[in-house]
Amino acid sequence: MKLITIDVSELQPPEPMTEILTSLSNLAPLQCLKVIHSREPFPLYQKLSKAGWGHFCQMLPSNKGEFKSCHIFIFKESDSAHFKAYFQNLKSV
Repeated sequence: MKLITIDVSELQPPEPMTEILTSLSNLAPLQCLKVIHSREPFPLYQKLSKAGWGHFCQMLPSNKGEFKSCHIFIFKESDSAHFKAYFQNLKSV
């Protein structure tokens, strides 16, 4: 598995969506796009689902327990079994 990471946390809408969709168009089979975002992009999830992409979201708290950032892992739905163990490990962190 190869992770391709982009950080859209400093971008203003609609730039994060544009950046993410552009990056996905270059993703090869068994690659996963890791997106560092300042919030959970619910409108993106609908687009991903319709286009055959799966995702896993990891919410990261700050030291004070408040929301800090969101890491979204996007992969081809047909490759989801390949990533299952990796995401299980992230849930336990």
